[in-house]
Amino acid sequence: MRLSKYLSTKRCGYAAAFALSVFLFAGCSIQKMAVDQTATVMGDGLVAFDSEEDMQFAREAFPASLKTMETFLVSSPENETLLLLLARGYASYSFAFVESEYEKAVVDGTEEEIEYHKARARKLYLRARGFGFRLLGNAELQEAALGHDIPATEKALEGLGKDAGPGLFWTAYAWGSAVQAGQDNPDLLAGLPIIERMMGRVLELGPEYYYSGAHLFFGVYYASRPPMFGGDPKKSKASFDVAMEKHGSQNLLIPLMEGLFYAKQTQDRALFDKRMQEVLNADLSEHPELRLNNEIARARARFWLGQADELFF
Repeated sequence: MRLSKYLSTKRCGYAAAFALSVFLFAGCSIQKMAVDQTATVMGDGLVAFDSEEDMQFAREAFPASLKTMETFLVSSPENETLLLLLARGYASYSFAFVESEYEKAVVDGTEEEIEYHKARARKLYLRARGFGFRLLGNAELQEAALGHDIPATEKALEGLGKDAGPGLFWTAYAWGSAVQAGQDNPDLLAGLPIIERMMGRVLELGPEYYYSGAHLFFGVYYASRPPMFGGDPKKSKASFDVAMEKHGSQNLLIPLMEGLFYAKQTQDRALFDKRMQEVLNADLSEHPELRLNNEIARARARFWLGQADELFF
């Protein structure tokens, strides 16, 4: 009798535990479904952010938006939309706002201010790189790339299809930008051959992704270093020429960067002035889908025109 009662009690306990586990699992599934649906809305609504014309408003809104997406990611850690938005978002925020503060500090700030903004930009770019690797979801590629194993990286890259293009672009872009912001870091510098191969694969998978983003990257890449360290003005110009032809009138970062990097490297003041004026004189209402991007380009062009005498000798 005691045994029968005991077994009956145990069955009730198992049933209650099973019901609780089903409830908790269903709760997690419902939460994940809600997050996934919200992420889709956020992805579709990105155009609202891209079309923002008030840079100060965007600067203040960016961090809260990014942390909200990170909060959602906890409930759906493999959500590709959130991972793409976070990789792109942290890289874009660092470029648009943190790097601009770094540039201003270089011109008239203290050494402490320069180091602060440079370190902050580097950290945010590396955070973007982390989300990019998570988006790619390729452990073999991540291990090889971070281990600076060129043959293994090339092999892993060969296995990627077109759907990996966006994740690969933002991962390589963020990593390359971190190197640019941390050229005194040997470990980051050691990643340059890997970054070059990753972005080269982007050119194969989708050369026009994000308004010729890979061509723009290589234009800067080959113009930002001296020849002894891989710089190549001819390759830089070729990349900028393609980017300018495809999207130079839409994405004003292309003429801006050609002026800041290629024109500076070759000491072509006339080209620098021409590109800066193109950015300043452009009608930003023509491409509302890139309004914030182009407002940032215009602000940077105005700033660097005022520093031109320091760039050209």
